[in-house]
Amino acid sequence: MEHEVGTIDYAYEDKLIRRCSFHYMIPAIIGLVFGQLSPVIGGICISSSLGEAPFSALSTIEPINLAFSAIGGLGGVGCGITISKCSGSGDKDIAARVFTRTIIALTATTIALSVILFVFADPVLQFLRATPENLAYAREYLIVLLLGSVPLVLFFAGDYILTDDNDPGLVLVANIVAALINIVGNIVGMEVLHFHIGASAFAMVFGDLCACLIFLRHFKKKGILCHFVKPERKEGDPGIFSALKPGTPMAIMYVMFAVQMVVQNLVLSDESGTSGLGNSAVIDNLVLFLTIFTASASEPVMPLASSYFGEGNHCGTMLVKRSMYHLGMRLLAPIVLVIAVFPQLFIALFSVQDPVMLDTLPFAIRVVCFNALFTFTNDSMVNYLSATERERLANTSYAIQIAVNVTATLGLAGVAGMDAPWYGAMLANLCSCTFLLVAGRLARGFFKEYPENALVLTGGYADAAQMEAWRADTDKVLGQAHTATVWEKLIEPFLASDANEPDQLCSYSVIRRDNGDTAAILRYGGHTSLKNLLFGSEGEGEEDEEELAHVYGECVSSEFNTLQRLMINFEAE
Repeated sequence: MEHEVGTIDYAYEDKLIRRCSFHYMIPAIIGLVFGQLSPVIGGICISSSLGEAPFSALSTIEPINLAFSAIGGLGGVGCGITISKCSGSGDKDIAARVFTRTIIALTATTIALSVILFVFADPVLQFLRATPENLAYAREYLIVLLLGSVPLVLFFAGDYILTDDNDPGLVLVANIVAALINIVGNIVGMEVLHFHIGASAFAMVFGDLCACLIFLRHFKKKGILCHFVKPERKEGDPGIFSALKPGTPMAIMYVMFAVQMVVQNLVLSDESGTSGLGNSAVIDNLVLFLTIFTASASEPVMPLASSYFGEGNHCGTMLVKRSMYHLGMRLLAPIVLVIAVFPQLFIALFSVQDPVMLDTLPFAIRVVCFNALFTFTNDSMVNYLSATERERLANTSYAIQIAVNVTATLGLAGVAGMDAPWYGAMLANLCSCTFLLVAGRLARGFFKEYPENALVLTGGYADAAQMEAWRADTDKVLGQAHTATVWEKLIEPFLASDANEPDQLCSYSVIRRDNGDTAAILRYGGHTSLKNLLFGSEGEGEEDEEELAHVYGECVSSEFNTLQRLMINFEAE
């Protein structure tokens, strides 16, 4: 039976999406400022205290660090998106079992890789283009890194998992503590006590260990989806590979970065030896800095879009993609412009004296800065694909990036010299963007909203006039009997409750899911104070224990992307 479509006004849902995004972005930006600047400061301390040869050793270690990040990203993003979908559907028990099996799998994989790298340390470092001048420094740093690899991976994965389990405040605190320990450890160890390069690695892994201990506080909260249970798989549970599948694009991305680093080091070391590796280390730190803005703006797409996807709300997933992309571009573009105009400010941080580096770095920094805009565009689209079960397309885009980057970098090495890696990276991003926009048809929704499966989409402040308009729309698309149920069990209790504050923005929607079920949904949230942005609200929302999308004719209440959601489902006719 076909129904009419009621009012479609995207403004209110869009405002709530933006409000939700700040709950993810503000802690992420603060955490990333500390988390990404701490290795930058570590590089500065190594460069100023030990010189340019030890500093260049960091570029040979970075591919190994990225390999561990790939493991953490696979588990963190995969488990986190699965948890967000469980939040949308109410499958709390499944979320706990997936979380437990993910932590076990990450720990076992990390230990196995660490043992292999420890046994073959020198051959691996030589393959990564360590030179006679920096091999000893690279080996010392690597050994300490391997000893702390488990907390490093669990900390990286925990950032995504706990954020998706509605605890971004704790993630923020853990990131700040880890970064402060890293920064203080580097300054005291390198600048004051003049220890070897291993002290810098120890400061990093000890900070990550402390952050993991802080994460334990999450498991004392009530109503969480992530907690340790017996690692069994029950009927209906996703297998570990299915649960982690949404994280494959993130893992492939870090593998891609590692391959790029290997090729980059190959070209730069052949071109200028240790000076080339020094260039690589400076650019790596620039990328870390720009990641503060690209990641904080693109990563909230995953929990936001996956929750809407789990709800069966395709219009909501499209709005997330559009809102977060526009917001991220406004955040990133001014930063890119400032660094591109004044690259010497960034070079000065590392006390660079090498004339080859001073001559070639400014242009490299400009190219990398503008490439960050394409990186953000790619990341936003890939995160959207990961959240909506289209990981294969995302993985293909990264495969294209790897192939184009390696081919272009090696092909341009004889022409562009030390600038070949930066040209290769930009060309790879352009090809990947084109593929996603054309093959994935992801341009849809970036500039114009589409209702998708929304029958009604409106909102405002809950007053009598607004309610009458909503009622008329609901009656038009659901009929009188369902409308009466919505008003008796959802709207009237909400109006009579303390939750209905006069200045509280609401969104009201009616959607039809792919299976033909319909749902009336009211979202609302409290004031967006700085405290709530950083640490979330103190109130505990009700959590229905059943699969919320399959509870028919009753109002179910749950937390939804830091908002409160009231929903009534009606079975397909």
